[in-house]
Amino acid sequence: MSRENAMIKKYNLALIPISRSEEVIMLANKFSYLADSYLLCEKSLPHVTLYQFHAEESDISSTWKKTCQGWSHEPLKLVFTEFSCITFDNHIYWISLLPDNQDLLHQMHGYVANAISLPVKKSFDPHMTLINTKDKKYENEVAKFSSSYQPLIDNFILSLGVSDDIGQLQDIIYILE
Repeated sequence: MSRENAMIKKYNLALIPISRSEEVIMLANKFSYLADSYLLCEKSLPHVTLYQFHAEESDISSTWKKTCQGWSHEPLKLVFTEFSCITFDNHIYWISLLPDNQDLLHQMHGYVANAISLPVKKSFDPHMTLINTKDKKYENEVAKFSSSYQPLIDNFILSLGVSDDIGQLQDIIYILE
């Protein structure tokens, strides 16, 4: 086995928008002047994470098959009506969109965790990240913009892709068709 085949990478089982990705990226770009290391763009695809995990590349095909085996969900319509502004360390701040269907997204997270034999995360928080920033005034900028924001609505479909260290979904490997 070559070294590359045994390489451990970060992967993301996520829901991705079927038709409105460009609109989400344009929305993130409205905050690009604030952005630090995370900004939706060509190298970061819009998504709602169901589970991020590390695995060997050689295990990904079987992980996808296990996940899809009992998956009974059609594309899921999500409506993003509000912004989330959070920080975990008072140093890096995150701007995200919050979807409806929170209960179903928590059920999907539980299903995926069980399918890939990983623990259900009590801290699971469904969202679609737009940017991160170190600008402490970011909430004021979001508040100014949110009054003119029209809810984003799209159907989302299950995918599996490669993520970077900060959770940017960079490359889709599988999409549930």
